[in-house]
Amino acid sequence: MPVIEVPGARLAYDTAGDPAHPAVVFIHAGVATRAMWDPQFADLSTDHFVIRYDTRGFGESPGEDEEFADRHDVFAVMDAVGIDLATLVGASRGGRISLDALLDIPARVAGLVTVGSTPSGQHDGDATPREREIIAQMEAASEAGDYEELVRIEVAYWDLGPTRDIGDVDPAFLQRAIELNVGAAHWDFAGLDQPLEPAAVSRLGEVGVPALVVVGDHDETDSRAGYDLLLAGIAGAEGFRFADSAHLPSVEHPDRFTARLREFLGKNGL
Repeated sequence: MPVIEVPGARLAYDTAGDPAHPAVVFIHAGVATRAMWDPQFADLSTDHFVIRYDTRGFGESPGEDEEFADRHDVFAVMDAVGIDLATLVGASRGGRISLDALLDIPARVAGLVTVGSTPSGQHDGDATPREREIIAQMEAASEAGDYEELVRIEVAYWDLGPTRDIGDVDPAFLQRAIELNVGAAHWDFAGLDQPLEPAAVSRLGEVGVPALVVVGDHDETDSRAGYDLLLAGIAGAEGFRFADSAHLPSVEHPDRFTARLREFLGKNGL
């Protein structure tokens, strides 16, 4: 397993494909690791140079308790593998990190894909009573240090979505969601991510690259609100909704997601 040494952390990463091909960097969600991109990573490696990594404090990337910026780690990974320009594909917080990185150093980002993401600085929306109930349960499990229960609740909230039950999803997807969540976060990690200033929510008009914004119709309220904000604020952005998914459509419906990603990359020469 290759590792990139950065101040205060060691970032585990993988690459595949020909470095001469267009580069794509995958950034995972907070309820998963870089393994969430397995299907897309394998598929795109045939004609792209693909990179994925565990963000600081997740998966196989331990970090120390100090200040850092997730957006800076994106470029540290690109530097380490010799890539100057890449399309960034991020799920959930990975999409927020991708957008912040683009706004920080736009010359290094060729395209942007967000999945179930909110821009940094977005205010919390009007959560439903059911969402507020589940969020309170997550907070209680976290405060109690009951991480087995926390994983169970997180999978129910994010992967199934507040409007679905276990019986509404494929059992294989449910098992994969649990596998991705277990061990994703280092619960004792206390590094302090330094926010982008001004936040992305007020700077969406600065995005000057092709963008694809994806959301699942069963996702929680804030993520669906983020979808609307990103589509409205990024000039020329394309939107795509999965009627039968929640927070991780790329995991739940990998073939359809990969096909849509390929379509976006192909028509924009990425």
